[in-house]
Amino acid sequence: MSKGSFGKKIIALSVLFLLPLLDANAQQIASGRLISLGGLSTSISTDVDAIGTNPANLAALSRGNVVIEFAPISVSVGSDFLSLQLYNDYFTGTGQTDSAGNNIGTFLTPSDKQKILDAFPDGVGNVRFNTDIRVLAVSVRGANYGVSVSIDEKIGGKISLPNSILFPLNGNPPGSTISWNDMGAKSWWYRSYNVDYAMKIPHMVFVPKEIANDFSFGAGVKYVTGFSYAFMRSTNTSLYTDSTNYAYTVNMGFNGTRAGLISNVISKSAKSAVGDTVVNFDPLSPAGTGFGFDLGASARIMGFIKVGASFTDIGSISWSKNVVTTTGDTSFTFAGFSPAPNNVPNATSNLDSLKNAFNDYFKNKDQAGSNFSTSLPTKFNLGASVQLDELFPMIPGQLLVGVDYHQGLNKSFNNSTNPEFILGAEWKPIGILPIRTGLGFGGAFGFRWSLGFGIDLPFWDIDLGVGTFNAVVAPYAAKSVSIVLSVAKFRF
Repeated sequence: MSKGSFGKKIIALSVLFLLPLLDANAQQIASGRLISLGGLSTSISTDVDAIGTNPANLAALSRGNVVIEFAPISVSVGSDFLSLQLYNDYFTGTGQTDSAGNNIGTFLTPSDKQKILDAFPDGVGNVRFNTDIRVLAVSVRGANYGVSVSIDEKIGGKISLPNSILFPLNGNPPGSTISWNDMGAKSWWYRSYNVDYAMKIPHMVFVPKEIANDFSFGAGVKYVTGFSYAFMRSTNTSLYTDSTNYAYTVNMGFNGTRAGLISNVISKSAKSAVGDTVVNFDPLSPAGTGFGFDLGASARIMGFIKVGASFTDIGSISWSKNVVTTTGDTSFTFAGFSPAPNNVPNATSNLDSLKNAFNDYFKNKDQAGSNFSTSLPTKFNLGASVQLDELFPMIPGQLLVGVDYHQGLNKSFNNSTNPEFILGAEWKPIGILPIRTGLGFGGAFGFRWSLGFGIDLPFWDIDLGVGTFNAVVAPYAAKSVSIVLSVAKFRF
């Protein structure tokens, strides 16, 4: 290796691994290997792991020409505002007791209160959960092509909470209005049937081989069936404190729409309004259908850097079965308890009036809804990786390192438009025992440290990955937990 070429490689590697420091929504995928790497995938995924990450990598060299995988499960849950550290610092007392043995509470300073409120990004915090199951995946690789089929199950939810729910921190001064209009919730369950194809192009005539070669292009199409979707958002929900008589005026308004399985249970009095649009749940007749696409490309730069780019989940689901809308709108004023007069027939107390207001708010609000659509969680992904042991033979075993950039293009389902950078490494001190780790920055939950390992037998792989290992070693600071297990991946 000449000094000039060695210097160029050092410069290229420096640029490659400084990228994660710029700033950093992890792809939620049922792959123990990729989750262990922090979600690193765009340039390093192969065989069935390329499904949903970069279809071009189906044509990449892998350890088997035919790979079959059954039911790896990925589960994650977390928030972008709440950690055990925050809870313990401000809501569990000082840790000391008084002479009677009672816990001494923490008195919050104005700066403490502001720190709690500032933990909600842009004033609104989100709690998210995802469960992804790859029911079945099969990939076949030829000399210059790759093809795959798979079935993926997606179940998840999201709750949005404005920091105004913590109004007791600063109270509600007379003449003030506290709003909860940003409160909302979503939940879903859908399945995608995927077919992907990739083709290798040995050389692009307009690109010198010394700069780039080993091009692959891939595309995937998915038929999506939706079994359940629901969303609720708060509108005109607020608390007003009167400045003269200190009476509370509460406005409560919400609207929600649901389709599929969770629409089967509706209020009896609304059945006439909903009519035959709500039927018994049938797993063979989904409530929503749609199509999606994945597009990807990969190449080798300067002979040793593998690069990849992809767009995933381009498409939407149209929900048309068991669509029900529910709305509520009420307002009441409370100026203190006043009992019903004894000398007035059929008189009620003001608490009875509050009860009636709540009954009007929650009951008999179901109506037949109109069809609606939800976009799939579209993302742009860019990545690069290097097999370092090929460059530096003194490294023991095999060492793969890479970086990824993921950019969500919408906020559908649990997609995040916050950019994410990932740095990951896979080291095989011996051929059958890969050890993996990754760091993620940005996205839905901020910093993550991932860790995992595998057992790569000649015809069988076992992979375990913890996407948020920082939640294990530093649970008080963690905001999310993610784990995936794959025990049934076979290679032929």
